[in-house]
Parts: sequence; structure tokens; C-alpha cells
Amino acid sequence: MDFLRKLCRLLFKALEWFAIICMVILTIIVFIDVILRYIFKQGFPWTQEVATLMLVWFSLIGMAIGVLEKIHISIEMFTAKLPEKAISALETVNHILIAAFGGAMVYFGAVIMNMTKLSTMPATKLPSAVLYIILPLSGTLVLLNAILVAAKQEKKIFADPNGAGEEDTNA
Repeated sequence: MDFLRKLCRLLFKALEWFAIICMVILTIIVFIDVILRYIFKQGFPWTQEVATLMLVWFSLIGMAIGVLEKIHISIEMFTAKLPEKAISALETVNHILIAAFGGAMVYFGAVIMNMTKLSTMPATKLPSAVLYIILPLSGTLVLLNAILVAAKQEKKIFADPNGAGEEDTNA
């Protein structure tokens, strides 16, 4: 179980770094393009496509990370006064719905990729499927993260081996 825990941490640290790199690339590209267009009246034709690609990838990887860290949108005002069993049942339904959404992302992402595999983006000439490949990948991550969060609730995967409570998944 320690190997699985370390592997999961390594994977999600790599995902966080990938999302950070996407955001840095996005910021640099947009900044340079704004400078070139407004000061020099000329820009690169590919910046909008690459910026869109980085934004989509950053957003969807960020969503998968948000599921793992339980920072997705939730309204606790209504559930705070419920009994523990009702809260537990609602959290179980929540995990099932998130996992189903991840499964839908995998399926429909693969369908969209298949539909766009022969077309290319106009400026970069990359296959359009490059933009959509992140859908099944992030859908898989959302699905796995929903399962991991459910398992973490039961303290099966991320439990502290010393018995000191929940372990920080950011470490």
C-alpha cells in the first residue's frame, strides 16, 4: 500500500507541475503577443491557438486536481445540520456523480477526438485532436480521483501509517 500511496503522490505532483507549466506558458505567450501587437503592430499567428490549448489543458487538469483535493464547488450550508449518516450518504452520492462525470468525459472526449482527428488547426497545423486529447485524460483522472477521495474517506489509501490522522496529499 505504501508503493501505491507514493505512486499516487508522484503522479499528482507531476499533474500539478504540468498545470503550472501550462499556466506559465499561457501567460508568457499572451504577454508577448500583446506587446508585439500593441507596440510593434505585428504578432505571431499561432499565439491564440497555443494559448487556447494551454488554457483548456490547465483548466481540465486543474479540475481533476480539485476533485482530489476536494476544492470543487460545494454548498455546506444545507448539509451542515444533517446527521452524520445523511452526510455520509450524500458524500457517497457525490463521489458517484463525480465518477460518472469523469466517465462521460472519457467517452465523449474519445468521440470528439475521433471526429476531429482528420482536421487541423489553421495556424499551427496541429491535428485538432491535440486540443481534445485532454478530455479523456482528465476524465480518467477525475474518475480515479473520485475513487481515491472516497477511499481516503475510509482512510484506506492515504491514511497516515503512524496513525496520526489524515495525511496531507500535497506533500
